[in-house]
Formats: sequence, structure tokens, C-alpha cells
Amino acid sequence: MYFGSVRFFKHLIVVMILLLIFGLLTATICLTALNHSYKGQITDLQSETVLAQSNPLEDEEERALSIEYQEQYPEMYVKHANAYKTESKTVYLTFDDGPSDRTSEILDVLNAENIKATFFVIGKEAEVNKDILNRIVDDGHSLGIHTYSHIYNEIYASPESYLEDFHKTYTLIYETTNVKPTIFRFPGGSINSYSSLDYEEIIAEMTRRGFTYYDWNASSGDATAHASASSVLSNVIGSSAGKDRIILLMHDSASKSYTVEALPGIIQYYKEQGYQFKPITNDVSPVSFNYIDY
Repeated sequence: MYFGSVRFFKHLIVVMILLLIFGLLTATICLTALNHSYKGQITDLQSETVLAQSNPLEDEEERALSIEYQEQYPEMYVKHANAYKTESKTVYLTFDDGPSDRTSEILDVLNAENIKATFFVIGKEAEVNKDILNRIVDDGHSLGIHTYSHIYNEIYASPESYLEDFHKTYTLIYETTNVKPTIFRFPGGSINSYSSLDYEEIIAEMTRRGFTYYDWNASSGDATAHASASSVLSNVIGSSAGKDRIILLMHDSASKSYTVEALPGIIQYYKEQGYQFKPITNDVSPVSFNYIDY
């Protein structure tokens, strides 16, 4: 009988020894391969380290360049809001791109309705309309920055470019009205095809300096082709539907006479819906775009 015999156990021992030897050989081959791989990785890391250490000045220059703009315009800082407030059933009327030939007309309508609004002005327009700039402040409206040139490919070329442009308008407003603006709006909104590469860095720097930016969650559509007073009112109603708190985008430029024409109807609509009107100050909770919105 083979099973259980001395010959069976001898064969079993031989098979176990062969399996053990095979296992050891396999483990040795695997360890050798891993060791060779690790040596290659270590060599690569050492090469990268040597290369990096061989150019220390280049790294220092890159670091210096990345924070150089933070040292510029040391006077261009404002106080952060301690906390943001969110007021229910509130609409913030905002006008971009002025001052213009339409601004006085807009101010007349607002004053007649006893409503305060927010004007995000362009510096080059304010330069030739300083009297209107002062009227905006004297009438109790909020004044914000919408850059100086409004030329996208220039202001969004880099954080340095944006700061330089912003500083021109900041200085102009302060020297003209004695008011330091604390709020601003990006041309095209905080996320657009021009600012996509640097927008996070620009936002971080402006926030570090205490400024608060405001996008919008409702639009009059008055910048579109073939806009009219009726289309502006229709767009306002449609884009405001279902919103408890609204930051409405409108434009203040010489060609937008239909915006002025639609303004009384816009105000009447919001009053009928039970909204209160407020100007934006830097303690108002912002509406900000993200890539889903864009």
C-alpha cells in the first residue's frame, strides 16, 4: 500500500523541499527587481535635487516675483468687514460702467423713489465726470470700483496689471470724493474667459487688502444687442423669480437710455413683490460666481 507507507512520506518530503526552494527563488527574483527599481528612483530623486540646488537664485527669483505685488501700493488697504449680513427680501440695484450722460437721469429716478443703489464706476469715465462722482456720494449711494480701463486683455494679463489698473481708480475716487471705496466688481464678473488663469490669485490679493467683490444673481440684459425698455423689464422679472435676495446687474452708459426708461417699472415691480432696496456696503454678504455658474 503506497499511501501511508515509508516511500509515500519520502516522496512528500521531497515535494515540500522542492516547493520551498521554488518559493525562495521566486522571492529572491522579486526582491532583486524591486531593489533595482528603488535604486533607479533614488537616482532620479538625487538628480532632481542636485538640479534644483544648482539653481538656487532662480528659485529665489520666482518666490520674490510671486509676492512682489503685495509690496506695491501700501496705501491701498481697507478695513475688512467684521461679519457679513444677509437681509431677507432685499434687492440691491447696481449700475456698471459709469459715470455717463445717463447717470444724472438714473439718480433723478432713484431720488424720486427715495431709493439707494450702488454704482461700480470705470476710472476713465469718472475722470471726466467728477461732479457726477460727487453727486453719487452726496445722494447717499454706494460707490465701487469697476477698474480704470475696462480693457479685459490688459487688466487680466497678471495680478500686477490688475492692481495697477485698480489703484488708478481707487486713488481717483478718494481724491475726488474723500471716500475710500471698499467694494468692487470685476469686468465680466469674477470668472470670465480672460481672468480664468489668474482669477484665484487676483481674488486672494484683493481680499487680503480688505476689498470685497460682488457678482450678481439677476440681470437686466441691457448689454445685449437689440435691448429695449420692455426687454430689460422682462429680463429683470425673469431672472429675479424665486430669489429672496437679489443683486441686480444693470449698466450706466450713454447708449443705455432704455435702462433709464425701464427703471421706474423695475422699481415698481420689486415694490409690488415686497422687496426693500439697499445699497451694497462691504458688510453685505457677497454673491460670487463659480465655474458651475460660468
